[in-house]
Amino acid sequence: MNKATRNRATSKNTLNAHSQLNEHTAKKKTLALVLAGLLTSFITIDAVAQELSIPCDEAEEKALAEAKGDEVERISAFTPATPLKRVDPRYPTLAVRKGREGWVRLSYVIDEEGRVKDPVVEDFFGSPSFKRSALSAVKKWQYNPAIKDGEPTQQCHQAVQMDFSISGKTGATRKFIKAYKNVDEMFKAGDVEAADEALKELLSWDSLNRYENAWLLSLESQIASTQNDIDREARSLTRLLASNGQKRFNNAVFDGDYVAYALQRKILLDAQRGYYAEALKSYSKLQEMEEQQARVDEIAAIIKKVETSIASENNLKVPVSIGDNGRWFHTLVRNKFAFNNIQGELDTVEVRCDSHREKFTVAEAHVWHIPQSWGQCQVMVKGDSETKFDLVEVAKG
Repeated sequence: MNKATRNRATSKNTLNAHSQLNEHTAKKKTLALVLAGLLTSFITIDAVAQELSIPCDEAEEKALAEAKGDEVERISAFTPATPLKRVDPRYPTLAVRKGREGWVRLSYVIDEEGRVKDPVVEDFFGSPSFKRSALSAVKKWQYNPAIKDGEPTQQCHQAVQMDFSISGKTGATRKFIKAYKNVDEMFKAGDVEAADEALKELLSWDSLNRYENAWLLSLESQIASTQNDIDREARSLTRLLASNGQKRFNNAVFDGDYVAYALQRKILLDAQRGYYAEALKSYSKLQEMEEQQARVDEIAAIIKKVETSIASENNLKVPVSIGDNGRWFHTLVRNKFAFNNIQGELDTVEVRCDSHREKFTVAEAHVWHIPQSWGQCQVMVKGDSETKFDLVEVAKG
């Protein structure tokens, strides 16, 4: 075994020891939160696309706009788009040289000619150059277009995560281990503010690999939890899960029990924030995991409360602060929504549903009514960074 291999193995074992301690602490913390009353508080590149099976048909736009919501039915035969050509993103040279790894999550539309249209970066982690490379690649993808009633049609609400990873690279470097331990010791000593500043400095390193990314995001979620910053904690856990890898590919950073904890904790946070679609999605993933029935049972009451809220006659309010990228994404659980208490400038809202999409300028106190036949919808709001507003999912009636 050469020196570099020994260093990597030693680094990985050191972090594994921290993993066991963090997992034990996390389990106790999660159970305590449930018992405390959250129920009442409310150079290899992989690209894997999640294809949806519903069209975005501009031809029926007029009919849908004129019809009443309860009169619209999905009656046409539909064949989803199938991939013809997928171009791998170019791994940025500087990122390779520095050993930088990460991922980019995008959404896009497939048009009537099978071309990718309007790709949007929903989130990313790692080098900003990954975003440019991922967007450039996905625009070159080609599909056999979706077919509806024998004619080509658009297909909306596609999603893909592109992972930028270097073959054979695992574990953390000694330099990272030393810096990470320093931040972790500050945090455990109770100096949360100093730990947070040191963490932000560490996150700015341009040489972080996927393994190191996941560990930093885990620590960030713990710091955010101590600060009662539920938006930051939920975002950290979302990114941690995206960075973790997969057990079936034998490249997971954390074991199944810690992943289950992260999903369970994210469900609690998303339920509190009003991100009900995300909570239900995480719950489905938790249910699919092996040997995690105890966690499923622990969180079942939260999910029941979420489902009751969705079915209730109360409006659902989601407080929002747009980040530095000027975009905010949210999956709706109802077919009527509005904006309220806008502080700042909002430009447009695009609604991407399973079977349709529309783009509007934002008007406060206006209620958008989406026909049920459009399926589940995601809203993408554009505006000035730090603009605040409430998105209200309006009750029936």
